[in-house]
Amino acid sequence: MTQHQAVMNLYGLSVSQVMTLLNECLQCNVFRWSCDYYKQVRGLAMGQRLAPVLAVTFMSKVESSVLQRMPTLYYRYIDDCFVVCPTQKDMDDCFAILNEQSEHISFAREKPTDSWLAFLNVHVQLTEGGFKTRWYRKPTSKIMIVHYSSAHPVAVKKAIVHNMFRTASMVSSHATQKHHSLCMARDIAKRNGYPCQERSIGSRRSAGADRPGEDRTKIAFPVPFISDGISHAIRTCLRKADLH
Repeated sequence: MTQHQAVMNLYGLSVSQVMTLLNECLQCNVFRWSCDYYKQVRGLAMGQRLAPVLAVTFMSKVESSVLQRMPTLYYRYIDDCFVVCPTQKDMDDCFAILNEQSEHISFAREKPTDSWLAFLNVHVQLTEGGFKTRWYRKPTSKIMIVHYSSAHPVAVKKAIVHNMFRTASMVSSHATQKHHSLCMARDIAKRNGYPCQERSIGSRRSAGADRPGEDRTKIAFPVPFISDGISHAIRTCLRKADLH
């Protein structure tokens, strides 16, 4: 914070005051399990709002030594790193440097399988003078989406499948990889009871877009979702009462 203080808005607080508040927040890592209370003494508690910001801050310090070596390619999302180096020795050196930065953290390395390497939801394959990409799903969640027969609004289920097919298409670099990704998405949809063709999903209107002629002075009255049938019945009653 001291290094970037000139370009940061601390809302009238000093760096020392922010650090005091931060320390107090980090000391409140108390949780209950099986009628007993525990305090986490190291690391960040899952679900804590500060966790993503502090993880990025920590990783920026950890990766600085690696970036000084100028790898061919370096991408990171939170604590997942994707590194390309000219030689295997350079790769081994970068990996060793990452693991030397903290005694409490140990990085694991994943090597390409059949020339493909996963990074987040993308499979990457290096080729002569370029690369190819296709959609990737972790084995632990490969076919897991909201089932078509679950008690969710139809609009939610349509959005899930629509976004799945859109992601599969967007992350694929070539026609062959796009076909592979869409086949995988189609299989996931089919296994979860959805219609086989992604064309049946249709396009969706942006959630923030106004409907033509919509009265923006009306007050929303949210009700718990039970089923699409009950939601339709409620809307019908509201229309008849001229309250829709």
